[in-house]
Amino acid sequence: MKLTDEMRNILKVGSGNSAVTYLTTSSSDGVCNVHLQPYTDVYQDEFIFAPDLFAQKTKININENRFAVLTVAHPPEGQMWAFRGPCNIIQWGHPPKFSFHGVVAGEVLDKWGDWGTLEPYDSVDDDIKPKSVGQRGVFVLKVEEVYSCKASESGSKIL
Repeated sequence: MKLTDEMRNILKVGSGNSAVTYLTTSSSDGVCNVHLQPYTDVYQDEFIFAPDLFAQKTKININENRFAVLTVAHPPEGQMWAFRGPCNIIQWGHPPKFSFHGVVAGEVLDKWGDWGTLEPYDSVDDDIKPKSVGQRGVFVLKVEEVYSCKASESGSKIL
């Protein structure tokens, strides 16, 4: 699914917005893990990237169950989204030609492998800023479904 301009603007690096995002994964036996993601970006209008900042349980869940949901709450607009689809991590140590749904490890890590060069960590509000930064890789979510709602209404599926 192609993301709209509004979605891309909220998710892109350096947007200066106050969006709060969470990556939710589930183990093979259905135990959920919700991980705060203070940084996101969009790739090819259908993938969402987020840095792996020591998200151990998230990585374990993704190895057991490749589907995840990234939720976005954008308080100034009252707009919320949930993006669902297959998810994987591209990390240092993968062969440069390793591919997940056409997203190639070498290309991803060359640009997004050091998120701090794209979006300084001090640009994030103190209450959601990671206490320490040590990026291990990049989470890649291929958006297949989007749910959307305003804060004042019930959710509806876009795709």
